[in-house]
Amino acid sequence: MTTGLRTFLAIDLPSSLQSAIGQHIRTVRRELPELSWSQIENLHINLKFLGDTTERQIDQIRRAVESAISHVSPFVVELKGFGVFPDNRSPRVLWIGLGGALDRLVALAGCVEQAVVPLGFPQEDRRFRPHLTVARVKKDHRAVGRTLHTLGVFTDPFFCGLLSVERVTLFKSELRPGGAVYTKLWDVSLHA
Repeated sequence: MTTGLRTFLAIDLPSSLQSAIGQHIRTVRRELPELSWSQIENLHINLKFLGDTTERQIDQIRRAVESAISHVSPFVVELKGFGVFPDNRSPRVLWIGLGGALDRLVALAGCVEQAVVPLGFPQEDRRFRPHLTVARVKKDHRAVGRTLHTLGVFTDPFFCGLLSVERVTLFKSELRPGGAVYTKLWDVSLHA
């Protein structure tokens, strides 16, 4: 009997960039400790959440993604500023914004999506919106929105750094009492 895994496809961040993000979110994290903060070492740009995945599908996904991105060359995005979903008044997700070659990032996410749909993974209902989630708001959404406004997070155009997008990674996600633990299963490189 095969055990199911929870998996997702993402762009991993180097530890130096994760640390830079950690520095930029320190004040907000101190003021809003009740948010569900992502662990710094888990920060990534999610391309496609797959969910339940069998061991047998792992290699199928790799082959499909490798083929789908074979024509995509590396590119650079920048990480900068805060934003929220769905809106500033009642946020549910706090994220770091992305800039630079966003059209290339959106196209990459589209390639990944089209690669895995034939393998039985459902197509997303929503369009891909490039961002890097740093926290989730579980309650008191309006109060959190007011605090974020007071802290000036929506008007601070800070710059975290540049990210060279060179590979797509399949991660396994294990939910544990201390938070999610992500394990890399494989990387597929973009082609120069």
